[in-house]
Amino acid sequence: MNKLLITIVAVSTLIFGTTAFALTLDEAKANIDKQATEKKLDARDHSQATATLHSLVEKGVPVEHAYRVVEASMDQGMKGKDLAAVARSIEAAGGAKKEAAEVAAQAIQHKYTARETERMTNTYGKTVAAGAPADKTSQVMSGGINKGVGAGRIMAATNAYAGEIRSGTAPDKAAENAERTMDRERTMQHDPDRTRDRDHMGGDSGMDHGMDHGPGMGSGAGTGTGGSRR
Repeated sequence: MNKLLITIVAVSTLIFGTTAFALTLDEAKANIDKQATEKKLDARDHSQATATLHSLVEKGVPVEHAYRVVEASMDQGMKGKDLAAVARSIEAAGGAKKEAAEVAAQAIQHKYTARETERMTNTYGKTVAAGAPADKTSQVMSGGINKGVGAGRIMAATNAYAGEIRSGTAPDKAAENAERTMDRERTMQHDPDRTRDRDHMGGDSGMDHGMDHGPGMGSGAGTGTGGSRR
């Protein structure tokens, strides 16, 4: 019986990157306190990390997902005020807060700036609120993030995907088209650094294709963690 339990835990660890046992809020806070000490965070950033964890959980984000966002922010040296802005974009995602937290954590882990992360998370929440499926929207955005596509191009592809769904295209097909577009643009760029640089300098033209996000898009604080992914 014990061997079976150990096997189940080991398989879960390989698949999910964690054990099969859910992380409690107290455990997550203890981990944050430990990392804050190890990384020598100042008191304000440490306090904000803890406050963000509690706020996200109170707003309905599972502890594991909230912790991943905070953990990633600490790993990348994100300032407390920027983490707070990212958290607000997650909390604005309505019924898709868990998936929004996943997108945000991935973006931070892949070294997108806080500002880019906030804007992509806002785009995610507003796309889902407009009727796009949460899982397919997450698939589109996570695919772009994992491939290092510029934030502006990810948002443009996500908006185009939402527009296709509104026009009657099946979500699976719309997601496939968005991913293919990002792959094609990525392949055409011989200098990936220049691709990201152009996005940072305002290469977000086409960002509003497919849906009208309205005022307030990208509101928040900070210029990010201090640099692009590459």
